[in-house]
Amino acid sequence: MLSPIFTKSFWSFKKTNELSIILILFFISEFLTKLLDFYGVEHYRVGIVIKMMFLCYVFARKLISSSLFGALVILGLLFFFSQLGIDTGLSLKEKLLENLLYFAKYTFIFVMADYISQLNFKDIQIHKALTIILFFLRINFIAILVGILFKLDLFRTYGHDRFGYNGIIQMNSHASYIYCFATIYVVYNYLKIKKITLDFWIIIISGLLIGTKTLYFFYALVGVYLIFHLKLYKKFTFYILFLLLVVAIFLSIDILSLFLSTHLKPFVILYNDYGFITAITSTRDLLLMETLNLASQYDWSFINYLIGGGFFNILRTEMAFVDLFFFWGIIGMVLYLSLYYKYIIRHYLYNAFLKYAIFSVLLSAFFGGNYFTNAVTAIYILVFSNFFTLEKIKNSNN
Repeated sequence: MLSPIFTKSFWSFKKTNELSIILILFFISEFLTKLLDFYGVEHYRVGIVIKMMFLCYVFARKLISSSLFGALVILGLLFFFSQLGIDTGLSLKEKLLENLLYFAKYTFIFVMADYISQLNFKDIQIHKALTIILFFLRINFIAILVGILFKLDLFRTYGHDRFGYNGIIQMNSHASYIYCFATIYVVYNYLKIKKITLDFWIIIISGLLIGTKTLYFFYALVGVYLIFHLKLYKKFTFYILFLLLVVAIFLSIDILSLFLSTHLKPFVILYNDYGFITAITSTRDLLLMETLNLASQYDWSFINYLIGGGFFNILRTEMAFVDLFFFWGIIGMVLYLSLYYKYIIRHYLYNAFLKYAIFSVLLSAFFGGNYFTNAVTAIYILVFSNFFTLEKIKNSNN
């Protein structure tokens, strides 16, 4: 039998560290998933098991608000009837089971957000979790550098024919969105204290080395904001550096061409075979046309446009908002985005940079896949989002 002192200490520890424990479990499970997948282990999805355990814990302990529960019931009914209305050649049971994972992925972030909103000592827990995330990103920076130096396949973002190293993060889409929100955090801090920190360099350099188009596009958008916010366009040195960059690119054109043909081979092949749009979207334009054809083939009706009818077990466009429409329809999409506004977007609307940054993420996600269905990144997004609200409260009290 446990002693009263031990029991009291345990519950005291849990009250201020619960979120950190979950974050560490998620991180370890995702790395194990990447490791087992890399070595070809058949049942490797440890991360899904841990997240299912978290969902069971939340619902068993009734740690979910009645408003969110009602919204999930409505989304669940829309999902059920949308699958009823399409004919993919599978039974209703098979369609529901094969697409249920995507329903869970879409809604996981709301369950996590609702859970975080009810935490004891929420401000302490958010700051502790943020510290752990920054520590994890420092470790990942080392893993990225080790991967580059020793050409370790385990740490590559893609295969040998495309440059990029995401370290110990499982997938390129996970890395993209984790680093988008981490970048928002370090740039926000820079604008606040007017000082570049070590974490700033670690996160920005890591993002560049990860090598995803989503991150490069997002960085370009943030760069445009900083040019105007800091009024760099009024500084002579800005134009000197820009001119030097143009000259360097011009002088290194042969080296750049070799780099593109060697390390961005899929892009070059797609560009030669299909053109610029297909290359820059990584065939998402082709997937969109194929999805539209399948929707017609699977008897999509007017009702499906209202409530959706996703067949993600067969095909997705991997364009976040397009997939959102196909899965939920117009009605479901409005409800889903209203929940997303409530739990995530509103945290960013009090500050000009944060407002610009969150819409830059959404714009980047429009051309990228797995944003709304990314259960792995949910806890990272929510820790950063809640931190910004704590900052708002702190600023208003000063």
